[in-house]
Amino acid sequence: MNNYQKTITVINPANEVYAAITRHIADWWSDDLTGTTAHVGDQYDIAFGKTKKTFSIIEAVPNSRVVWQCDKAHIDMASLKNKAEWVGTKLIWTISADNQGTTLNFLHEGLNQSFECYTVCEAGWDYFIGSLRAFLSMGSGTPYRKQQAVSN
Repeated sequence: MNNYQKTITVINPANEVYAAITRHIADWWSDDLTGTTAHVGDQYDIAFGKTKKTFSIIEAVPNSRVVWQCDKAHIDMASLKNKAEWVGTKLIWTISADNQGTTLNFLHEGLNQSFECYTVCEAGWDYFIGSLRAFLSMGSGTPYRKQQAVSN
């Protein structure tokens, strides 16, 4: 089965794309983030309401590639039997630049249609990859915001 994959191309240089996925995750994915996200061995917790995940940075090649491994997960969906099904999956970001711009390929290795959450997770990634593109192109993404969720 195919793993979730998405590719975007932006006019930003590779170093800005790399920074977006190592230092600016809260600007496009979720601002409910604690920990460090830039170097091999770093670990961070990220939440979307009651859905919470812990990632380790297992590869970080500046302006080229970043790999996050999901160490812990709780997906807050009543219908899920396995609320931890992301554990062990890898989020692989591959950056390549040329004179036309920078291409970012995202592969969520392990997230495929055998996962109970696939349809919801696929829609979520589509949304957040769009948020990442907006952050890179306009300086402002549409991340999950803890404050908005609390006030709604």
